[in-house]
Amino acid sequence: MTDGQKPSERRRGRPKKGKELDVAALFDAAVANFAEWGFERASLRKIAGQAGVDVALISYRYGSKLGLWTAVVDAVAEEAITRIRESQELCRGLPPNEQMERLCREMVDLVGARPLFAQLLISEIMTNADSERKALIEERLARPVFDLLLGCVRTIRGPDEGPADVDMGLSLIAAMSMIGAVISTQSFFRRLMPSSSGDQQLFAQLAVLMRRLL
Repeated sequence: MTDGQKPSERRRGRPKKGKELDVAALFDAAVANFAEWGFERASLRKIAGQAGVDVALISYRYGSKLGLWTAVVDAVAEEAITRIRESQELCRGLPPNEQMERLCREMVDLVGARPLFAQLLISEIMTNADSERKALIEERLARPVFDLLLGCVRTIRGPDEGPADVDMGLSLIAAMSMIGAVISTQSFFRRLMPSSSGDQQLFAQLAVLMRRLL
């Protein structure tokens, strides 16, 4: 330890070499813990144990629990934006109806791949009083994805903006909220629909509903 250096500062340095950090496993563990316990009650130690990594490595890489939480939000935002843009490119030149159908299915599949993140996001938006995390969600995820999606929808629809008394942005928010709510609570609502099919059938039906809203 150098002169004047506190023990806590030394512990924050580079951790010993060992097992490399599996970012995907870490993010999955972080989402699972944040969704189950909420941000305040979730701990880096629990997340590290579930991911099978040294907690010091998480602290070194992300600095804090908020740093890890922000990295997870950034990763989901990057994946969403990438998939929307790829879908836009792949659908270019197709009839508008088919473009819209594919875009809606892409969004349902994106949310369906991370149901716990949808649960976490809804909880943060509806019940969390922390303004910093809400601002991070808006700035890093909600606003960029919303703006990109709205631009895609308007490009596909062209001059046809739909019913004059329905705002396109509100329709998009309603569609995405519906998808997130249904997918994140499907284990409960399947009790009301015991004859319902599996995930793929559910996702297909949600895409149809989203298409009708847009």
